[in-house]
Amino acid sequence: MGEDHPAKQVFDAEWVKRELGADSGHETWVADDSGRLIASATILFFTPNAGDDSDMSVSRGSRDYSFLENPVCNVARNVALPDAATNGAAEELIGRVAEIAAGRDQMVIARVLASDNAQQIAFEKAGFVCVGFQPDKHHHRIREEVLFYIRPARSIIGERVAMSESLPHICELAAAAMDNLHIPKTHVVKDGGQGYPLNSDVEFLSVGSDRFEAERKRARKLNPPREVSGGFNTGHGFMRVDQEMLAEAFLVERERKFVAGMHYIFDELDRCVRVLSAFCTDDLSMGAALHQLLKVALGRHNAFYVELDILSSATRLLISTEQLGFVPVAYLPCFHKHNEGVVDVVKLVKFNQNFIIEEADLTAQASTISQVVGRCLEDQNVGAAVVNLLRDLSLFVGLGDGELRKLGRLFTQKLVKPMEAIFSRDDAGDEAYVIMRGKVDIFLDENQQPIASFENGQVFGELAFLDGSPRGAKAIAAQPTILLILKRSEFYALTQREPNLGLAVMKNIALEVGNRLRLMNETHQRDAS
Repeated sequence: MGEDHPAKQVFDAEWVKRELGADSGHETWVADDSGRLIASATILFFTPNAGDDSDMSVSRGSRDYSFLENPVCNVARNVALPDAATNGAAEELIGRVAEIAAGRDQMVIARVLASDNAQQIAFEKAGFVCVGFQPDKHHHRIREEVLFYIRPARSIIGERVAMSESLPHICELAAAAMDNLHIPKTHVVKDGGQGYPLNSDVEFLSVGSDRFEAERKRARKLNPPREVSGGFNTGHGFMRVDQEMLAEAFLVERERKFVAGMHYIFDELDRCVRVLSAFCTDDLSMGAALHQLLKVALGRHNAFYVELDILSSATRLLISTEQLGFVPVAYLPCFHKHNEGVVDVVKLVKFNQNFIIEEADLTAQASTISQVVGRCLEDQNVGAAVVNLLRDLSLFVGLGDGELRKLGRLFTQKLVKPMEAIFSRDDAGDEAYVIMRGKVDIFLDENQQPIASFENGQVFGELAFLDGSPRGAKAIAAQPTILLILKRSEFYALTQREPNLGLAVMKNIALEVGNRLRLMNETHQRDAS
C-alpha cells in the first residue's frame, strides 16, 4: 500500500486473532515491512458489562454492532517502531482503523503517550484531534502522561447541550476541544446550578455485578436520568487488553429501597478505580454514592486516582464531582447515545496523591489541551497539608476534597507566641481558628485555671463565629502555636455560592454544640451527686 514503500503492508493479523480466541472482544491490525512487524493497533469492538441499556444480546462472532449503546470505537492499544513513523506505516495503520470505525458509524478514541511525539503527528495526519490530557494515567515502562485523541465519524456540528456557567473548568476544556475540532463552541447558560448533597441518610451494600445489573434494570422502569456514561471504557490499561480485572459494585439503600448504585473496577497496575455504570432514582443519592466510591477507592484499594465519564447534560453530578475534587481531563463530543441523539461526555479524574506534570514534546493541538488541563490541576498539589488537616476535623465532616480546598483558600496562617492573647472576652466573634501546631488555653478569668484546652488539629472560637456575638472567654497560646484563621465574612460569601457546603458546616457546628452541652450536663450531674 503506497508506491514509495511497496513492501509495506497493513493487514488483519489472523494469527493474533487465533491466539486470543474468536470471542476475545477485540481485533488487532498490524503494519508489516518485508516480514517485519513495525506497528500494531488493537480495537475493542465489543464492551460487555459496560452499562449499555439494551436488553438485546450482541453476537461477537457475527460482529453485529447495531445494538451497542455508544457509537465509539476504542483503540485500546497502539504501538509503532520509530521507522514506522518515518516511512508512513504508522499513519497508514491508523488510517485503516479510522476506516473501520467509519464503516460502523463510530467515533474513535485513542490514547497516545505524551512522550511519543511521532505518534501524535501520525494521529493528527490521519484526521484525529486532541481533546484531552491526563498526567500519570497508565503504568507503561513508568507511569506516563497520556493524550486523548478522537476522530469524528459523523457531523457533530448539530445543536449542542448547553453547559452550566457553574462549571468554568469544564467550559474552558470544552472550548479548547471544540477549537481543535473547528466546530462551534458549546453554549454556556447562567443557571445557578447546585450539586447533589454529598452525605445523606443512606446505607451502602456491597454486591456482585449480577445483583447490580438486576437492580439497575429494575430502576430503569422509573426512567431515572442518565448521568454516567459507559459502553466504551472497560478499563483496559495501555498495551493491555486481556488482563482480568474483577468488577465490584455497591447499592445505596434509603428507607428500605435501593435508590442508587455504582459499578466499577480496580486496575492494580495503574492503581486506579474506573466507574463502568451507575444509576440513581431519588434525585438525592448520587452525590453520596460518588462520595462512598472515593472512600472505597482510597481505603480498600489505595487507588492513585478515580476516573469516570459523565454526560455533559448531568449538571448536578458534574458540580458534585468538583466539590469532591475531580478535575476534567477530556471533553468527548457525541460519545454517548441517548434516545435518538447523542450527548457529549466529560472524562473526570480525582487524584489521591500528588503528581508532577512532566515536560514533553507536544504538538500545538496537544499543547493547548495540556495547558488547559494543567490549569485545572493546579489546585491539586496546592494546600494539600491544609486539606488533610481539615478533612479530619469534626467541623468539616461530610465535605469533599474540592469543598475543603475552597475552604482552605480562605484560611490565613498566623504564628502566635507563648502567653500571647488570641482574643479577649467581649471581642467580636468574627473568626474561627484551627490549630495546625501548638496549644491554646481558654480562660473565663486570667487568675483562674483554664476551662478548656485545644491542641493540634482542633477547632476553637466557632460558636461566636456563627453570629459574630461577643466572645465569652479569653484564648491564650500556651506554647508557640501556628493557627489557621477563617473570617466569618469570607465564609458566608462562600456559602452564598455553595449552599450545600454551608449547610454541612452549620450542621456540624450544631452537633458540636449539642455534644458540649451534653457533656456539661453530665459533668454537672456527677458533681451534684
